[in-house]
Amino acid sequence: MTMRGTAVIAWIAVAWLGVAFSYADSTLYAGQPASEAKITLRNWGSGTIEDSSDTTFVGSRSLKVSTRGLFSGGWIEFANPVDIRADLNAPNGVMRFALRFPGVSAPGGGAVGIGGGMPGFGTPGEMAGGPRMPGGPSVPGAPTGPAGGGSGQTTPPTLRELRIVLETSDGKRTEVMVPLQNLRPDESGWQMLSVPLRSIPDLRETNGQIRKIGMFGDTAGIFYIGEIRTLRESGTLQGYIAVQNMYGTVFTSRSQERLSIASGDELIFYGVAEGVSIPVEYRWSFSGDPSQVDGIGNAIRRRFPKRGVYTVHLTIVDPAGIRPSATAKIEIQVN
Repeated sequence: MTMRGTAVIAWIAVAWLGVAFSYADSTLYAGQPASEAKITLRNWGSGTIEDSSDTTFVGSRSLKVSTRGLFSGGWIEFANPVDIRADLNAPNGVMRFALRFPGVSAPGGGAVGIGGGMPGFGTPGEMAGGPRMPGGPSVPGAPTGPAGGGSGQTTPPTLRELRIVLETSDGKRTEVMVPLQNLRPDESGWQMLSVPLRSIPDLRETNGQIRKIGMFGDTAGIFYIGEIRTLRESGTLQGYIAVQNMYGTVFTSRSQERLSIASGDELIFYGVAEGVSIPVEYRWSFSGDPSQVDGIGNAIRRRFPKRGVYTVHLTIVDPAGIRPSATAKIEIQVN
């Protein structure tokens, strides 16, 4: 699907814990009642947007959005336009949304990410049957399996993308399509979605005074907005490889350099980015040459029919070119 003035960004937003932020005075919404926040909520198409006390991130309220497609949802209209020029002109400026989707639980409790999820994992020994260490990371977008010791499954939300429209006080509109498949909830179930301001088409050509924000989904669904703010993200891009075998056991490049498997076994490789919450791209090489890209995406399946040692390289790239790429590798011994 292509729309004029719309950028489709292939990215994954990582967990916000551990990410270094420097805050600016551009809080657009912080969980107040609409009247107190000096915003007007307007339904659009067959969608709705309303104050809600069902769940909160900060403050006493959140915004509940019901969407039925890219042109059905709601608008947040500010009585006084919000000046984001300071962050807009910063190379590391982002607009961060705290979102919650019904049916998604927190990591370590059988979390199911958007499009499916796998409970949090610890070390290979823990995954092989030992006790699971609390607070381990979760692999976004993974199929739910028996490994990990989660407390149960939840129903993943139906939304795959958000359409975010920004209107400035000079009458200009710009928008961005944001994939949701790989967001990771924090301990409370909220998920941080950060969009680099420089990645939003033509936003720098506006006066930087946000008057309205439109929130829409790609299909029928419900989500909550707990906070909207701009900030500076100063973390360093890092990451590693997680590998799930045919039995659901997970290993990571952090804990071991080589994994032994039988000929013909299929593995699922996951890229996990850390340090920033901006969009990143995962590039895979199975040839031993990291400059040769054999696949793109945070999760990729690979079968190894022949014996030998294969070096799998992962390059995690900032598409905006703001931060240096991160790399990781793991050897696969095929017996």
